[in-house]
Amino acid sequence: MNWVKAFAGVLVLWSSTAWGATLTWNANSEPNLAGYRIYHCTHQPCTRASGKASPLATLGKVTHFNIGTPAEIQYYFITAYDFANHESDMSNLTTFIPDGSPPPPPLKAPPAPDGLHIGFSG
Repeated sequence: MNWVKAFAGVLVLWSSTAWGATLTWNANSEPNLAGYRIYHCTHQPCTRASGKASPLATLGKVTHFNIGTPAEIQYYFITAYDFANHESDMSNLTTFIPDGSPPPPPLKAPPAPDGLHIGFSG
């Protein structure tokens, strides 16, 4: 299976003062999907290969995760994994910027696999 193309999802970050921020994404339709992994970083580059990404959560087939209200800028990406524990490439990054924080410096992000897109709203 080519997990790079199999995981077509959209990662969205939205926040509410009362409930914190929530990551949401479109479900993967592969029959052997076991779930998703969420990673986060406090600095860029934020990739598994950079050594800066920390696993935040391993989830089943849910398509949302509440990250609370981080006090500093955080970067997030997700991957899909199957029952044999094969993991997809990472999605693009989405960024949580707490109120009152300056914007993070721009950095070239690695290209996302075909059909794997993220964004944020809120």
